[in-house]
Amino acid sequence: MAVREEFRLPRWPIVIVAIASAAGTASLVSPSTASSVVPSGCTSIQDVPPLYNGIEYGAAIQGLFDNFLTNGGMAGCADCHTNPASGAAGNLDLTDGDSWGDLVNIASNEDPGIMYVVPNHPEQSLLFQKINCANPAVGAQMPYEFPPGTLSPEQQALIYDWIAEGATVGTTDGIFRNGFDIRGFDQ
Repeated sequence: MAVREEFRLPRWPIVIVAIASAAGTASLVSPSTASSVVPSGCTSIQDVPPLYNGIEYGAAIQGLFDNFLTNGGMAGCADCHTNPASGAAGNLDLTDGDSWGDLVNIASNEDPGIMYVVPNHPEQSLLFQKINCANPAVGAQMPYEFPPGTLSPEQQALIYDWIAEGATVGTTDGIFRNGFDIRGFDQ
């Protein structure tokens, strides 16, 4: 039996911010994001097999926020991103019970034109940029003050897949919407 070689599109699409027309160039983004930096230095997660369904927010995603270290140590996003009233860590609370409501469809404090998590669109979500890119559109790569590569490509892909599958507070039920869907692209 012959083994079929699969063609995979990259998970991180090229962002097109303007189109040329006969009358000139028209911007496709809001003024606040038009001046934003395009993320760079992003980790490839293309070779990580996608999780098509069954990502449980509390165990998988909140689990990373609580402890992302895989070497037996303890460190989590919620260690810094807690108590937004204090003004620390961008007013983002990633503690259990508060994280989902502070992320999904919420504008970033660093640039209100960028959302932390845009369901079904990891390529538009600041959370994914921050964990995946050395130079996200705004701010610094997370986890802050940890060496690059602290979050493994598998952990980054988990966040990507959760967002691509709708960023639900419960358990995801599939990455493909209404038939075939190219991962990360709005069709």
